[in-house]
Amino acid sequence: MALIETRDLWKSYRMGDEEIHALRGVSIAIEMHQHSIADNSWSTLHLLDLIGMENVGCNPDLGNLYWCYEEPEETIERCIVALAPRAKYWHCKQLVRVHVPEVQHAYYIKVPLPDGDMDYRFAIAAMLHAGYAGALAVEGVREGDQLYRDGKSVAYCRDVIRELGH
Repeated sequence: MALIETRDLWKSYRMGDEEIHALRGVSIAIEMHQHSIADNSWSTLHLLDLIGMENVGCNPDLGNLYWCYEEPEETIERCIVALAPRAKYWHCKQLVRVHVPEVQHAYYIKVPLPDGDMDYRFAIAAMLHAGYAGALAVEGVREGDQLYRDGKSVAYCRDVIRELGH
């Protein structure tokens, strides 16, 4: 028995005499997310293998791996290399980690993509190397001038992609 199964999924609309098929070629991306059944690369890959459908992939949200535990279970680099070939969508957030060992806890501050702890140049290169050609969405900051800070993330992504020859 499959964990997730879809059958005869379709939706069409009539526009005059023309029938419009709205769900032809639908893909599903399961987000790697803290405290879920897909919270690191190996559990996400296991879930995708159980589902076993070409149109079901992942959203390798590296920030969710990074802020999931006091100490991340795996490196960001290992995670993105493992998940990039199965990605169907990708949104990115960047974090600065403030570890407080006395209370066995870490706090995280969202920052623009070039300004945090994770190497998004490596991540973007890994995604492109795996053949990913889908969307790269920026999960924005919450504090300060959001338009300026998120614009900095977008400009960074464009620069990196151009520098990598894509």
